[in-house]
Amino acid sequence: MPPGRERVWPGLLGRYLVLVVVIGLVATSAYAGFDADDRPVVVRLAVTAFVMVVLIHIHSHWRRALDWAPPSAFEQARRAEPVEPKVASVLVRLQQQVEHAVSSRRYFAEVFWPRLVQLGEARGTRDRLPDDPPRGRWRKRGPSLAVIAELVRRVGGER
Repeated sequence: MPPGRERVWPGLLGRYLVLVVVIGLVATSAYAGFDADDRPVVVRLAVTAFVMVVLIHIHSHWRRALDWAPPSAFEQARRAEPVEPKVASVLVRLQQQVEHAVSSRRYFAEVFWPRLVQLGEARGTRDRLPDDPPRGRWRKRGPSLAVIAELVRRVGGER
């Protein structure tokens, strides 16, 4: 509960009294200006205006009350920072090796390609790989990720 909420009622009743007086004055002048058939509509509009102001006030009061309330366990869990997924260090190293093989032709030809050939020989799929390592388009870059993915698919074989 926020501080200073003890003496709200006298001020609130005073404001509603002023609202009733203002709406009453406007409705009385409109009531006098309309025909007898339209006067019930003026009274209904005045009452509707007063009820709408009261409902808006009640709605805002309950919204603020929800904001003042301490968060529930569900809200605390929803606001908690998500936990970083743990990835095996082997997968992180493999990803770094593939990225380095794409960015460096020398690394691909001297480190990555021999490992790929060795893996193909161990799995019995060496004949699916070309004899020479593929080259990238640019002078110092290795082959693209698509080419490396195709080579790994060939070594893995369709089982």
